[in-house]
Amino acid sequence: MRISDALVIGLTEHAPLVLAAMGFALLYRLTGLINVAYAETVTLGAYFGMWVNTTFGLNFYLSLVPAGLLAGLMSVVTYLAIFRPAKKRNVGVLELIIISFGLSIFLRYGLQFVFGYVVRFYEVPPPDTIFVLGVGVASFRLLALASVALLAMLLYWFIQHTQFGLQIRALASDEDLAQASGIRPLTVTILVWFIAGLAGGLAGAFYGVGSSVRPWLGWEEFLFILLVALVAGSRNIRGVIIVGAGAGVALAAMTLQFGQALYSKLALIIVFVIILKLRGTRLAEAGKV
Repeated sequence: MRISDALVIGLTEHAPLVLAAMGFALLYRLTGLINVAYAETVTLGAYFGMWVNTTFGLNFYLSLVPAGLLAGLMSVVTYLAIFRPAKKRNVGVLELIIISFGLSIFLRYGLQFVFGYVVRFYEVPPPDTIFVLGVGVASFRLLALASVALLAMLLYWFIQHTQFGLQIRALASDEDLAQASGIRPLTVTILVWFIAGLAGGLAGAFYGVGSSVRPWLGWEEFLFILLVALVAGSRNIRGVIIVGAGAGVALAAMTLQFGQALYSKLALIIVFVIILKLRGTRLAEAGKV
């Protein structure tokens, strides 16, 4: 195994992990909620993109726009319809996690009811093969990597260098002080849920076109998304990008070395858990909004 092989394969195959982890970390930073249903946001993005692509004949990159927007809107709907009313009733963090788990199951089987159990695929032309550092990569995967990198950087810039981003960070740090400064928590919270859903939906579309669209797609990736966000620290979006990219490369390296993707995932999960244990990471005691 060459390092270049792991680098190219890890970045091209697992780039959507970074985008999804950024959306999840942003949501967790503001609300303190481990939203298990975020897995289905990723799955919804894959299905929305596939549906637009196959029904209206749009190419994959044009289908990204409605896929991301629809996933973002669904994220806002779940907040307004489920999580906000629950929080108004002073529901605790553990109960909110259980609610999100139930919502995840509901959405997953809802997708199966609408689209069936059959694995779906995007209608995309056969890609060309381009050699990068001696590794053959489909041209589509390289374009996907560039797109994910651009989207991740845009999200980072939005959070760190815009007025809305400043309000999001202020509300996440101190809600009372943010309100005293004239920031409206509901508006900012809805914006965060939309951005998180947008990021997860776009990641799902990239995951789906890279392999297939299936009801358990987001659930398969959720544990890694969660661990990347926790290891990187929800207060550091830049750290999420670095840890997410590093996790993808490490997973590819172990898979190439040992030939078993399942064992490689288990090994990386154990490493993540050890890091969290040594650092003493704990869940938030209460959601802010």
